[in-house]
Amino acid sequence: MSVEFQHLGLTITEPSDIREFYQDILGMDIRNKFTLKQNIASQIFHREQDIEVIVGTIGNLSIELFLSEEKSDVLWDHLCIVSENRQALIAACRSKGFPVTVIKRDPFDIVFIRDRSGNNFEIKQK
Repeated sequence: MSVEFQHLGLTITEPSDIREFYQDILGMDIRNKFTLKQNIASQIFHREQDIEVIVGTIGNLSIELFLSEEKSDVLWDHLCIVSENRQALIAACRSKGFPVTVIKRDPFDIVFIRDRSGNNFEIKQK
């Protein structure tokens, strides 16, 4: 049996991240917005509330951003993305105050950026 990933869902707690991080820095193209109604959200995510969802693409990856007032503890979860200009991406994050971690090592540095909701992104140079 073979499978393919169709999309990724992330929880965000800072609505400003939609424009400032996902659109301005990562280049997300918003395709749709909808509200996941409480009766469905409770069955899928065990949350008794309506949830606003923003759907878009970054390159060939489809992403659903679930807006939440609750911060969740992110441990090791991360998404790895490839950039043609990793240094420009790092500079854009720093200029807008998004956390950047650069770990110097051979043969290449490890780079992580983070949105204000705590979602981590490993950045590799293409």
